Amino acid sequence: QITVKGRSKTIKIADQDLDYEDKFRLYMTSRLANPHFSPELAAKTTIIDFTVTQSGLEQQLLGRLISKEQKQLEDQLTALQEEVTSNTKVLTGFEEQLLSRLANATGSLLDDEKLIDVLAEIKNKSKEVTEKLAESREKTTEIGEKREQFRPVAARGAVLYFCIVEMTLVNWMYNTSLQQFLDLFDYGIDNSAKTMMVKDRVANIINCMTMKVYRYINRGLFEIDKVTFKLQMCLKILIKEGKLNSNDVNLMLKSGSGIDDRNKKFNWMDQKCWLNIVALSKHKFANEPSGFFKDLPDKISRYEKEWRKFLDENAPENVPIPDYDDKINAEGIGHFLHLCLVRSVREDRAVLASQKFIRRVLGEQYMEPVTDLISEIWEESEPCKPVLYLLAPGSDPTSTIDEFATRKKKIPTQKVSMGEEQEIVAKKAIDDGMRDGFWVILNNCHLSLEFMAEMEEI
Repeated sequence: QITVKGRSKTIKIADQDLDYEDKFRLYMTSRLANPHFSPELAAKTTIIDFTVTQSGLEQQLLGRLISKEQKQLEDQLTALQEEVTSNTKVLTGFEEQLLSRLANATGSLLDDEKLIDVLAEIKNKSKEVTEKLAESREKTTEIGEKREQFRPVAARGAVLYFCIVEMTLVNWMYNTSLQQFLDLFDYGIDNSAKTMMVKDRVANIINCMTMKVYRYINRGLFEIDKVTFKLQMCLKILIKEGKLNSNDVNLMLKSGSGIDDRNKKFNWMDQKCWLNIVALSKHKFANEPSGFFKDLPDKISRYEKEWRKFLDENAPENVPIPDYDDKINAEGIGHFLHLCLVRSVREDRAVLASQKFIRRVLGEQYMEPVTDLISEIWEESEPCKPVLYLLAPGSDPTSTIDEFATRKKKIPTQKVSMGEEQEIVAKKAIDDGMRDGFWVILNNCHLSLEFMAEMEEI
């Protein structure tokens, strides 16, 4: 729709003729996680997907870790990559130069002394560049081997980030930015114990970072969702290690809900429990392709008395499983097999069995009650990162904050109760606090949501 008038170009938009510039580019962004673009739009535009992928994030985290742990190594790699790019360009230039000479040569090629000289020069330079590229490849491989020693840390970081991201499907309020996560990742590197051995250092960083991410995210979750997050962490870690796959996790979550089997063998067992057992007996686990529970219905028939007793237990997750206990404990994924069995035969105990599974995979400290002290939260906060308290009815941290502020700053806090026309008062209090160095507590922030949106800029 471009019209050329003399030297100028115009384009018609909504009945208006506007000047058009050939260098004009329009960039549009969408915050939707997975926007749908029609084939017509895709054909006319360049669509760039900035979504973080697990492998991409792992690579990014590895670079970040190496630049902190062994900066010299990362600098060497960057310099090598630049050198390889430069040398590849030189080689391409030689080829183009040679082709151009050959295409424009007149008469016999053997009589053209200039061409022969250029050929000899290009041959020598090409040899030099090829040797440099071979040397660069060797160095890149060597650096790559050293970097790979730290990959488990980056892999764990990527797994944890996607655990955090997927919690937004549970509740939109659990949104956490990549920048927040990178701060936690850096904290794990900076605050973990230093060692001479790379293997031990990697283990220390993984343990410190995993605990830090758990503590940070845990305090922002409702009580009902805390086990979900920890269970998700366990399952994703085991999937990344290759001990489980997504089908194994689906079995644990859905069990026999997708099966129709009316040939129930036991009158004392309800239909749902029977379907769960059938599903378990048909499933082949990632590390157990022959089917660990394939004989489960037969074993229940053979040891019916023991199984009835097991199903009637008050806490079946804490008692030995008839004819399976030794085998399950000997397996590499025994904790998961135990969880799947308890979830199948006693669904009412699934959450408690999950807690036991979390203890075994992550450690006892992940199931202990967590109390975040105001002093710890203060250490993490920054002037441009306000602390947000979501209060249960009857709880009020104001006195504790006042006490800590007096101990820390020896200046009383200033309080503003938000509501109609209180934004001006709050803004002034923040400006004064910024100038004089005291803290401002805004109460009832839900009554001034528009002002909350301005807080980021303030």
